[in-house]
Amino acid sequence: ATVSSSTQAGIIYYSHEKYFRHVQHAAAMGLEKFSNDPVLQFFKAYGVLREERIQEAISDLENIRNHPDVSLCAIMALIYAHKRCEAIDREALQELENSLKEVRKTAGGAALYYAGLFLWLMGRHDKAKEYIDRMLKVSSGSREGYVLRGWMDLTSDKPHTVKKSIKYLEQGIQDTKDVLGMMGKATYLMMQQNYSGALEVVNQMAVASAGFLPALVLKMQLFLARQDWEQTVETGQRRERLPSLPGQGC
Repeated sequence: ATVSSSTQAGIIYYSHEKYFRHVQHAAAMGLEKFSNDPVLQFFKAYGVLREERIQEAISDLENIRNHPDVSLCAIMALIYAHKRCEAIDREALQELENSLKEVRKTAGGAALYYAGLFLWLMGRHDKAKEYIDRMLKVSSGSREGYVLRGWMDLTSDKPHTVKKSIKYLEQGIQDTKDVLGMMGKATYLMMQQNYSGALEVVNQMAVASAGFLPALVLKMQLFLARQDWEQTVETGQRRERLPSLPGQGC
């Protein structure tokens, strides 16, 4: 069994919104079911890293850096972590830089995907696109890759790039219920002020993954944008009835 697309979409959403305590909690909940999942372990460490708990993050990342799926992103995160240390261990840093070069040569689709995802979350859009474009070549057009590539364009500060995002998102969603892809499409439609179209996608998401918190958040944003106060409050109350996440205010 693998981690559900809504679990991973939720973690990516919280990472992008910088809710790092939520990231850790969602990853920890996933790890209760899939105790050795390297991607969940990576995101848990990522949440810790972004809260500046550097030593803890380094030790968590060291544990997974040899797993092929997350090797690239773990090494990148370790390099970032070491640079955040008060006293920088030059030798460790050099070893990581060399290791990154080696691992990059043989990286498969999953490793490239998570490396691109990490770079995007760290705000390094151009570098992230390079990795995802390479991933799309290696894995002959993976749906996940198209969705992430769409998000990269969607979050660009250049309007003409944002316009291109929908093409990638549509390619990634196709006939599936890819939650991250649907979130991207709903966000895109909202940005274009096509609120009824966005609402339709959000409702499809709610059916595809019941109780998915980011879908309710998007729905509230939609009703707010339409100045539909009654629906905003109602959606907010539904949100209250969901099991809460610790550190909700972070």
